[in-house]
Amino acid sequence: MAVIDIDDNRWPIVIITFSGKESREDMERFLQRLEMFQSRDDEYCFVIDLREMNHLSGEVREMLIRWLGNSGSHDLAGTAMVVSSPVMRLYLTMLMWWQKSRIGSGVKHKTVFSLNEAYEWSRNRLDMPRSGYQK
Repeated sequence: MAVIDIDDNRWPIVIITFSGKESREDMERFLQRLEMFQSRDDEYCFVIDLREMNHLSGEVREMLIRWLGNSGSHDLAGTAMVVSSPVMRLYLTMLMWWQKSRIGSGVKHKTVFSLNEAYEWSRNRLDMPRSGYQK
């Protein structure tokens, strides 16, 4: 079973942590929860921590990438993804590039190795004053 934690205490930066193995049903519930951010009428960024996540099936991965790709029409200013390996970083960068070329739009993204780096990138995307990330 998957655990997907959504922490919006640092709004407009939303910290999302995946752990376990996500199913199609988990991802559908997760994406429904994300819809609430679109109704706030503010620019925001996602920091998605993937370091504890097990393998995503192709179907679940496609659902997430499709949602992120369609988010360009919303107020999502960017997505920073935190990974633990250079291979995963390369894979996600290529996947996001491929998705953008496939549908012609996409969300700004960065793949990094630390929550601090992801938070700072998001803060800069939103042009927020420096406050730092404290877990």
